[in-house]
Amino acid sequence: MKITTILLLIVCGIIIALLSALYSQDMTVGLGASITGYGLPLLWLKKVTYIVPGTPDEYSLYGSGLYLLADIVFWIIIVAIIYFAYKIVKK
Repeated sequence: MKITTILLLIVCGIIIALLSALYSQDMTVGLGASITGYGLPLLWLKKVTYIVPGTPDEYSLYGSGLYLLADIVFWIIIVAIIYFAYKIVKK
C-alpha cells in the first residue's frame, strides 16, 4: 500500500470524526444547566449552558481527548474498509 493512500485514509478519518460534531445529543440531568454532547459514535465534546444569565457556555473534551482519538480511529477503520471493498469490487 502506498504512503499516499495511508495518508488519505487518515485524513479522511480525521475529517469525518470532526464533522461528527454536527451530531448532538441532549444530556441534561438536573436543573440549572443544559448539557449537550457532540460526536458520533462516541460523544467527545461537551457543551454546558448555565441557566443563570450572563454566564458563558463552557466547552470541554470528554476523557481528556481520548474519546476524540477513539472516534478518529473508528472512522479511519471505516474509511479503510470502504476503500478496500471498493478496490476488490473494482477488480
